[in-house]
Amino acid sequence: MTADGEPKSLSEITKDMGLNMSDVAAFSGLDESTVFRLWDNVEWLDRVSGRSLQSLMSSIPGIAEYSMSHAVHKRRDILIGDLHDVGLSVDLSALENSPVPQQHLLNALEAALCIVRGEPTQKTSSFIARFWGNEPDRALELIYSDAPGRGILHDPQILRDSSVDLAPRLHRKTYSFHSILAVNVIAHQVSKVTDAIEADLGSNVPARQSAFMTRGVVMGILINSDDVELAERYRRELETTPLYTALEEWAFPTYARDSRLSSDFTLPSSLSLRNTATEVLREIAVYNDAYFYYLVSTYIPLALKRDPAFGGKIVELIQALELRGVDCRDRRIRQTCNALVRQLKGIV
Repeated sequence: MTADGEPKSLSEITKDMGLNMSDVAAFSGLDESTVFRLWDNVEWLDRVSGRSLQSLMSSIPGIAEYSMSHAVHKRRDILIGDLHDVGLSVDLSALENSPVPQQHLLNALEAALCIVRGEPTQKTSSFIARFWGNEPDRALELIYSDAPGRGILHDPQILRDSSVDLAPRLHRKTYSFHSILAVNVIAHQVSKVTDAIEADLGSNVPARQSAFMTRGVVMGILINSDDVELAERYRRELETTPLYTALEEWAFPTYARDSRLSSDFTLPSSLSLRNTATEVLREIAVYNDAYFYYLVSTYIPLALKRDPAFGGKIVELIQALELRGVDCRDRRIRQTCNALVRQLKGIV
């Protein structure tokens, strides 16, 4: 791409290297007639074959970088236009300067477009369900965020409102494993930025889809509001409702990709929580006291039953808990953390 984002011809890309048409043909192994057809055409990437492009990328500096940049910018520009048509404006500076890979962010913007268009189809559910995972989830979080310089949309309120409207309709119209995941993803993101969805704990024998959505809402509210009492209510709910326990045990390993997604929400009998441990250590450091209490009172004890070695990171976990626990003002959190540390020290 040029500085202003305009496409470049093959001759423009190679000019500063002093390469002419014959040089490019010789280095790439392509016929000169093939290079000739591409040489001065700014749309050459749409015309070149996959095999010819591979030859150019492997022999001419700058071709691979330009190809990726062009594809990303082209998709970005189309999405920006489509989003503008539904009332959403993209903050280009935040998009380009984000540490999250651009491809993840563009996928998240496409998800936003699906949500605002509001079509409760299987295709919509299937696409949004793909955001169950730590990297896609962090990209989607930036689409819902209104933090200056961080949020990718100038004003995500239309997206939030559309999300609240779409989530229940996805269940009614397209009930499936993907719809369960999609509703959870949407509800979780909304709950991290607004109180528009309530945590429906205490329902009589909740269905799997409503229980999983409730978990997503609880996690979002904990992150958003630092509600220690909600974390305690959730812990007690797991003691009396096996379905919540099963979903809780399944969630982290699949989110962190220690286990493949399973439509029956089961895990392999033998499982190392290596990626899960890395994610938990990250969350201990960055999230608030209520979420930390959820980790030490609910998830980490459950994870240790599944994998007593905690992905080989018991020592790192002890260090992280001791460092974080001393800063908690709530006595209950400190006591729970200290008890867990003593248990872990008995393992190593």
